[in-house]
Amino acid sequence: MRRTRLWIAGVLGLALAAALVSGPLKKPALTVRNAHCFGWSVNDAGPRLVALGDSMAQGNSRVEWGIHGDTSWYSYLVCGDAAPMADGGNFGVNGATTAQVLARSGEALAANPDILVVNGGTNDLARSVPVPRIVDNLRKILDRAHDVDTVVIATVPSARTVSADELNSGIRLLAAERGIAVAEFAPLLGRPGATFDGVHPTARTAAEMAAEVAAAVGA
Repeated sequence: MRRTRLWIAGVLGLALAAALVSGPLKKPALTVRNAHCFGWSVNDAGPRLVALGDSMAQGNSRVEWGIHGDTSWYSYLVCGDAAPMADGGNFGVNGATTAQVLARSGEALAANPDILVVNGGTNDLARSVPVPRIVDNLRKILDRAHDVDTVVIATVPSARTVSADELNSGIRLLAAERGIAVAEFAPLLGRPGATFDGVHPTARTAAEMAAEVAAAVGA
């Protein structure tokens, strides 16, 4: 009888776990499954890398849970002892506009980055924010980051129906004006099959974006 009860309890427990994973816990479960690494296994040696931007940086990471996801370029640069950079903080937020990125810049700079990578603009384009205003927000971020040793600014993908070509030209001109490197994300994301929804990178593309950042800083 006791063995039967234990068997029934086990079956019910598995059924409950399956229901939770396929229901309210589906997204957390997928996030854990798609993690590139977890907070306890990030690199803490080398130059401190901080990402400041939108979903291009955040990807499927959940930094509040200590999860660095496999569709975030940041993860490939800080995960594991062999990573070229130390985990300074991923301050990317899905859906963030450059005004919102600017508002978070103080928090990112308080993390004392040796390398700061700034990206943003696609969400502004989707909201019909004029390109000069987007570039001005990015310029203000760079103004605040003047004490950071190495600053990189990234080009951005189009907002599905709105081309980012004009904005990316402005980003490149801003980088030349400030004498900083550009991480060319836009060409990588514009290739067939590089994204899973027309904007956001696959894990493979995220790894290539990480290599682009590393090349931009000479790592």
